[in-house]
Amino acid sequence: MDASARAAPPINADVLIGAGHEGRPQSCKRFPQHKCNLGTAGERALTAAVADEATNVLRAAGLSVARVPADFGGMYSVKDAIFIHFDGDETPCASGASIGYHRARDKAAADAWRALYQKYWQFRFQPDNFTDNLRNYYAFRQVRASDAALVLELGELTCAPQKRWLDPRIRWAADLIAYFVSRRTEKGAIKEPALP
Repeated sequence: MDASARAAPPINADVLIGAGHEGRPQSCKRFPQHKCNLGTAGERALTAAVADEATNVLRAAGLSVARVPADFGGMYSVKDAIFIHFDGDETPCASGASIGYHRARDKAAADAWRALYQKYWQFRFQPDNFTDNLRNYYAFRQVRASDAALVLELGELTCAPQKRWLDPRIRWAADLIAYFVSRRTEKGAIKEPALP
């Protein structure tokens, strides 16, 4: 992010929804300070699908949403920021769902997401911030979230049983994120979606 972007006033919204790896590799030249990680196979399409659906549901419920790709300019002032990802591992099924956050005060939101998702998620849930990339996610620097800023890894795409579980539930996962965010922001009357 250049100095002029930092000097500009922040963009205000209720929520920021980011799709991990979306727009890459094309955006990598514009943002050389970011590692040009393309994500695991299929991740760019899935994060965009989840982010788009969650954004649509939140907007329909009356929330203002800043929808961003992996690499974006400017600063954002929001109540909650959610960066959507899926995991991948060289050793299939060595990972699972996980949560990342930078500030200790975001742990309460992370705990709330874990409690909600774990009601349905049948597989491994990694400890919070189990990698440096989760704890120090590059986009956290561009967001001022008054409630929480979280990276949500929804599961491991390189694990066949997890991928089979996720594939028919991508829209449901997006709707669950929208429900979670509406509860955090205390805006919108979004119902908890039933597991398909």
